[in-house]
Amino acid sequence: MDSLKLLSEYSKFLEDKKSEGKKIMAILAHDNIPEELLDAAGFIPLRMIFAGNDELMNSCHDYLPPSTCSFAQSCLGLFSLKPMAFRFLDSVNYFLLSNHCVTDICVSELISNNFKIPRLDFYVSYTRNENSFKYYKLEIDNLKKKIEIITKNRISDEKIRESIIKYNNFKRILSIVANLDIIGSKKLEIFQKAILFGPDIQPEIEKIIEANKGQEFLKDNNYKNLILTGCSIFIGDYLVNLIEENGGNVVLFDSWIGYNYYSQILEYEELKSTRNPINIFKKRFKNNKYGDHSVPKFLEKKIKFLEKYVNHFNEEKNKKLAIINHVIKFCDHFSLFQTHFKSKLQEKGINVLNLERDYSRSNKGQLSTRIGAFMEML
Repeated sequence: MDSLKLLSEYSKFLEDKKSEGKKIMAILAHDNIPEELLDAAGFIPLRMIFAGNDELMNSCHDYLPPSTCSFAQSCLGLFSLKPMAFRFLDSVNYFLLSNHCVTDICVSELISNNFKIPRLDFYVSYTRNENSFKYYKLEIDNLKKKIEIITKNRISDEKIRESIIKYNNFKRILSIVANLDIIGSKKLEIFQKAILFGPDIQPEIEKIIEANKGQEFLKDNNYKNLILTGCSIFIGDYLVNLIEENGGNVVLFDSWIGYNYYSQILEYEELKSTRNPINIFKKRFKNNKYGDHSVPKFLEKKIKFLEKYVNHFNEEKNKKLAIINHVIKFCDHFSLFQTHFKSKLQEKGINVLNLERDYSRSNKGQLSTRIGAFMEML
């Protein structure tokens, strides 16, 4: 789908929701956000999943140095310039700050302070132990209280449970999309739209699944098959199209827009039987071991997961898989360990391309050359 068409649809979607009395909560952080709690309280979670360009990145330099994550620069640039396709950002009622990284905190604060958007804070532990699980539950409880003060309405346990079940079912549907035998750019469009619109578009996605059952795209083409890991591909980014132009096809999006989102599923019986639905958030946080917001041993777990996936794909499809590790420039979460990540996977016989870049259009030719050379090597 064309990005401008998608943004136009989303703008209309938000207008309709506002007319129903819903409020909009923008979120920059990518992971461990209890969107179901926001939904249960009558908010529309507006995920900031929009790629940038030179103009957006440059426009934020009155607030941040150029040596800041390109994605974060673009988000701040969107609020600063408000391009026509993003006028819906004027409708944002609140901004939820979370500590996915230091830059997320800084940019969320800058957007809130400079564009007069009230802010709620939600901090998440990087560690994985009993104390961090208790702390996460405490933060959820505190966020719930803050929202109830804002809305002057109590958020019932039943409302939260209903929303959790709704999103859980939605993620199951997205996991089916992940296994469809269709070209990667089509999968990505579905994931991006799903993250943006949420469960409201589940019927539309179910129709896409039905229409694409039985496809044998992998069998009938000569694309080189890839996993794209690292930083997510946001709406408006040209990278996946560039990969396909050079003969590559992404079969797994191992990022927050992709596997790390739709894999966070719990069994229906557990959702129904857990007395306090807040404990469901805690359990999901505990299970979320593969996100980069997980210490210790995130990298070791990530490498084991990718090795297992590659081996299973080779056995099932009788085709090889390579990996593109996508790193947005100045994203410390991924850039700091990219050399170690590549060497460990190559030791296991898996080809890896570390692709570090920003959103500048002037780099497109250079990126195409590097991707093309990698495809030739495969």
